[in-house]
Amino acid sequence: MSFLLIPLKLSLDLKKRGSEIEGKFSLIWLGIRIFSKDLRGEEDEDKEKEKRKKEKKEKEKDKKDKFDLNRILKILNLFLESLPYIYRLMITIYRSFTLEKLSLNVTMGLESPADTALFTGYIWSVTYPLNALTRIDAVITPDFNRTILDGDLEVEVKLKLGGIVVEAIKAFTKKPVRKLINEMRS
Repeated sequence: MSFLLIPLKLSLDLKKRGSEIEGKFSLIWLGIRIFSKDLRGEEDEDKEKEKRKKEKKEKEKDKKDKFDLNRILKILNLFLESLPYIYRLMITIYRSFTLEKLSLNVTMGLESPADTALFTGYIWSVTYPLNALTRIDAVITPDFNRTILDGDLEVEVKLKLGGIVVEAIKAFTKKPVRKLINEMRS
């Protein structure tokens, strides 16, 4: 029960230099690292892409066989009936997250210096007002001489599971939600 009351801490640290991407994802509870995964770049991504393509082809074959307009309409109607309960669950999930740290340091350059300046200006117009309102530390550095996208990203989020579990149970006790889940599973 204490697992639901004490927040989990999710941490993501990514670094991109050239074509190399490395990072680390951690899940921490009570200061104890429960799960940690190193994230690597190119080699693993190529293998993953090939695997995803094969899975996607298999799913497309299955979807072609299972495509039924009546079933899709039934799922949409069940979704509309369940929407108030799903909406409450989504709001609870949103409120359960607390952003502790967001740090972004990016060097960006496009083919044209004008495009670089324009795009950097758009990003600055969004990030700097957010700096004043939240715990966001964003530094975007334009590079007008070359095409580049390198940088660092650090994100730390707290997640309280108690409210989510309670709201999920409340939603699951409603008949339209159960029907929707059963229809989607079949």
